[in-house]
Amino acid sequence: MLDNKDYKSILETISSPILVASPIYNKEGIIYDFEMEFVNDAFKSFLGTLVQNADHFSDFSEKLTPEVSWTDMAYNTIKTHQPEYKTFYSLICNKWLKAGMNTVDGKFILITLTDITKDKESEQQLMRQNLRLASLTDELSLSRSSLRTKLDSIQTLNQQLLFAAYHDTMTNLSNRASFNKSVQTVEDECQKNSKKYSIILLNIDNMRDINESRGHHEGDSLIRHCATILRKFEGGNVTPFRFGGDEFIILHSDIDDRKETENLSQKIHNTFNDANIGISGGIALYPEDSTSYEDLLKFADMAKTEGKKNGKNQIFFFHQVMQEKFLAKLNIETKLSKAMADEVFQLYFQPQFDIATGELRGFEALLRWHDEELGWISPEQFIPLAEETNLVIPIGDWVMENALSTLAKWEKDFDFKGQISVNVSPVQFKQSDFMEKLTEKIHRHNIDVGHLEIEITEGMLIDNVDETVRKLNKIRGLGIGLSLDDFGTGYSSLRYLQILPLTTLKIDKSFISNINDKDGIEANITESIVSMVSKMGLDTIAEGVETPDQLNMLKKFNCHTVQGFLKGKPMPQNICEKVLGGDNSAILTIANDQSGS
Repeated sequence: MLDNKDYKSILETISSPILVASPIYNKEGIIYDFEMEFVNDAFKSFLGTLVQNADHFSDFSEKLTPEVSWTDMAYNTIKTHQPEYKTFYSLICNKWLKAGMNTVDGKFILITLTDITKDKESEQQLMRQNLRLASLTDELSLSRSSLRTKLDSIQTLNQQLLFAAYHDTMTNLSNRASFNKSVQTVEDECQKNSKKYSIILLNIDNMRDINESRGHHEGDSLIRHCATILRKFEGGNVTPFRFGGDEFIILHSDIDDRKETENLSQKIHNTFNDANIGISGGIALYPEDSTSYEDLLKFADMAKTEGKKNGKNQIFFFHQVMQEKFLAKLNIETKLSKAMADEVFQLYFQPQFDIATGELRGFEALLRWHDEELGWISPEQFIPLAEETNLVIPIGDWVMENALSTLAKWEKDFDFKGQISVNVSPVQFKQSDFMEKLTEKIHRHNIDVGHLEIEITEGMLIDNVDETVRKLNKIRGLGIGLSLDDFGTGYSSLRYLQILPLTTLKIDKSFISNINDKDGIEANITESIVSMVSKMGLDTIAEGVETPDQLNMLKKFNCHTVQGFLKGKPMPQNICEKVLGGDNSAILTIANDQSGS
């Protein structure tokens, strides 16, 4: 009894190219493609790279020839149980081929290819010999026939070139050039018929991680799979395009309102999620959002970016506020470079006090930026932009330089024995010359390293934990303090306490603001943090302390240090020096509009 292995071995011995495939049906029971089950070596050798990595017959059939309707052949042979044959000239193979198709039990399709180029050439040669003996009329007929063949070949080539110009080679979806052409046609129709259309821009989530962890081959396979999913929605007024990279576009035309696109996008999103694929997207609607498809693309991208920021795997409609936020961000980003060049940044210092004694523990150095047009710009607005553009590196150098310069002056003029805490961005910290720059500044200003504290966040540990811990140990080895900011807001904070060489832990103000609530949740969390960290020998600083009730609760928990509006707002250097000189009333002169807690 022969098994599948035997049949495959038999098929491999056959010198003719053979392909076994199974038909793929749509919901209406119509064949639209074939899944490749077996290809013998002769087939692979015959078509070469055309069939390399092909999973479906459509992956290469159009390149083989666009003339043959393979699905019609399959339908006929399954229906009649009789073989079907087609003869065609393949430009990519540069041969005349005869394709035979038969069915196996109605479940599989058997395709064979036969090179009939020599037969065709012999046939044409015989025809020429006969025509030489014919009359002038026959010769003219031959000329016309030859010309027709050439014209047909040129037409076939033009069709193939046209297909290549408007289709993506990886997915066979229509490409960006096709979208630009189609959207203009759709826009003209909408103007005539007072209809609407929408653009849905889709982006595969975490594509970079997939390429880096599993390889670009897996990434390409995922892109092809996404294209297959989108083809399920193609037809009528829905056209999918591959826009490039891991982005796709759905052109939804001839609609009456946004609800139609909302329903379509939800179905698409659900289908991707059912396939365990995260997809983020943005939608822009004509003419509500814009009458320019270039703007619609831009707005859809803004909406997609908003979805990415809000946790990914979501499809958002564009709203005008998104553009306002984008323009505001662009304005600040433009001003940021100029602000650095013009040295308009300022360094403020917020005091920290020992809860038990009320004595000054030190200051946190805080970057401040005042713009003539926009006024005071929050660090929460411009620091992320500085990190995106790498401007945070020169800005961070400026902050460290000025903080150490100030510390050196205070040590000399006021015998300052407290600490100045300086925030360091993850982008700045990852620079290969960070340690070199830091030690150079310390030696040049000749500060007491015990008076310096570097403040970090959990964001530093995202990429390379071992390298980060190694560098932090070097900093701690110099005698510099290390403070972990915003503790309690990260999912893995407790693990970090075990591996980081910390001296201080700052409790996030989100816990402090609700510490006196009746349900006691934040109070219990804060007390547990203080108790645990104190047993580890670390100092604890509570941020954002603004009321006496909050301070009293922290005293009850034996928290060491407080920082916030209740005890002192961020102050410029000259006011801090008045405080260091004994004038504590100077703290009360700080304007409310210049600082945050």
